[in-house]
Amino acid sequence: MPHLSKREAIDLARRRLGLKPGIRASAFPVLRTDPPNGVYYLLVFGEPEAAVGVAAIDVATSDVTTWATLPGTAPHTLIDAETARRRAGLRGKSRAQLVWRSSPGSRSPLYPLWQISTDEETVYVDQQGRVWPSLESPRRGG
Repeated sequence: MPHLSKREAIDLARRRLGLKPGIRASAFPVLRTDPPNGVYYLLVFGEPEAAVGVAAIDVATSDVTTWATLPGTAPHTLIDAETARRRAGLRGKSRAQLVWRSSPGSRSPLYPLWQISTDEETVYVDQQGRVWPSLESPRRGG
């Protein structure tokens, strides 16, 4: 299975977005929990409070699956793991991992959620700090 490094992902996304080499880039690994599963990198270019581009690149295929250029005045900040843990409010030692699947908490892989887990419980925290008990869509009665 091919493995794309963060540096390679940044370079691919930079070319796709047409961005100059000097622009700051951050790469975040995200576990995709719906088919096709796997891992992708979320790449954010520019400063968090003034992003100029964002992209998602599949680690196994090197495909740039989603991308957008931004005006350079738009924030594309991700809350950090510690903030997500505090928002989750779970007791005891917890694990934090960025995950994504289309759900009420996020319809775009450009906005992954933090999966916060203890041995007893798992919740999800979106990038606005809202806590979700599940990534499942509510079922409609009938």
